[in-house]
Amino acid sequence: MNMAATKPSLALTICIVSVLLLVACTGGSSKPPANAAVATAAASPVVGGAGAAQGGASHDGWQTPSMLSVAPIALEFSVADPKFDALPGARAIFGETAGGDYPRAGYKIEVPDAWNGSVLYFAHGFRGNGRDLTVEAPPIRDYLISHGYAWAASSYSANGYDPGTAENDTYRLRDIFAEKIGAPKRSYIYGQSMGGHVTSLALERHPTAYDGALSECGVVSGHEELDYLISWAALSGYFAGKDLFSLTGDAGKLIKVLQNDIGSTLGPPNDLTAKGKAFENAVEHLTGGPRPFFGEGFVVNYVLNFGLLVQAAAQPAISNAVAENQSTVYSIDEGNGVSSDQLNREVSRIAADPKYRDAAKYPEFADFTGKIQRPYLTLHGTGDLFVPISLEQSYRRIVDAAGSGDLLVQRAIRRAGHCIFTQEERISAFEDLVNWVENGKKPVGENLLGDLSDAGRQFTHPLLPDDPGRARG
Repeated sequence: MNMAATKPSLALTICIVSVLLLVACTGGSSKPPANAAVATAAASPVVGGAGAAQGGASHDGWQTPSMLSVAPIALEFSVADPKFDALPGARAIFGETAGGDYPRAGYKIEVPDAWNGSVLYFAHGFRGNGRDLTVEAPPIRDYLISHGYAWAASSYSANGYDPGTAENDTYRLRDIFAEKIGAPKRSYIYGQSMGGHVTSLALERHPTAYDGALSECGVVSGHEELDYLISWAALSGYFAGKDLFSLTGDAGKLIKVLQNDIGSTLGPPNDLTAKGKAFENAVEHLTGGPRPFFGEGFVVNYVLNFGLLVQAAAQPAISNAVAENQSTVYSIDEGNGVSSDQLNREVSRIAADPKYRDAAKYPEFADFTGKIQRPYLTLHGTGDLFVPISLEQSYRRIVDAAGSGDLLVQRAIRRAGHCIFTQEERISAFEDLVNWVENGKKPVGENLLGDLSDAGRQFTHPLLPDDPGRARG
């Protein structure tokens, strides 16, 4: 679907998205309007910071702001009733967990009558900062039950971008499943969006707990998703002549700058100014380079990514202080009014608070080691600008450097938007993972570190009528 024709102006849409995101933060509604569902339910983490940045040490000609003040999200969460009806030929088990070191969370388990002994643990994506904790079934639920697989999922005991808590809650499902059903012969973990962060984290924290792992549209390389959204702010501010980092902690001022300065200088996503095109070009290089449907993905997420920055300014969280772009190297093509060297010298930079990168206390936000011990298959959209495919590239480098590259298979899907996959693509990936685990037949993937201009052709089913998407600019 071409969304460019239906997008309103940046100024108007920033207002709409910002209000919806702020409602999600304050728990005003657990069920936003349908056209806002992607903003609050599926994908991207909160970034930015709480409190204004202060001038800090100079590094290669730019000023490093001091650490942003940070506080946890102060919400009392409520577990929504996890009751559900089983599919024909299966039984449903559901309830709440509490006690010991674990806070309350809801869970669902579904087991087919003809259970094959394998279970899939599903880790859902970012839900915004609402109070209601809900459990989501895996996207291939029908396939799993009809083919003899059981599944289990947790609501998590907290919303927000909190992959550490999510990983703990998902891991606890193993004990619940064993108590209610019995020990499975094989276990798989399947993460979606933030759940991909959970999956990569699980493979490092509990390297032998699962026999195989699958991620779709996942934040596979950890904190780099937070870094990416900080870069979105830094680059847009650079080309618009505004330092958005100076506005952290003041959502009202940030909204005004986005409306009056960023919007007018860069233009709407389907009619960018010269500076807007330069911003888009830098984002393309940042997120993986030229590839199918980057242009459409940029349009889809242009306004929404700015809205996430507003949400971050309004709602401080630990994840805000994790983000940094000190080490990011930016690139831009000639003809955009600035060279790559000049861009890297002059763009605003921000540092992470090192205490939240401590692997002992916050393993979810520390650098991953890449030392995985189980087969891991990932799917990622080429035109995903919520969680860009560059995270897959980074994760490949990390895993290869750790000597575990043979355990990672990656696939690109030629489509714009976040978590936009067909059932055929998902099921094929899961079946290939199972065959890899059970029979030792490693599935085919592709080299995401190379030229992505024609990536994903083998794994996209079906190809879209307008494949490979529009050219940038």
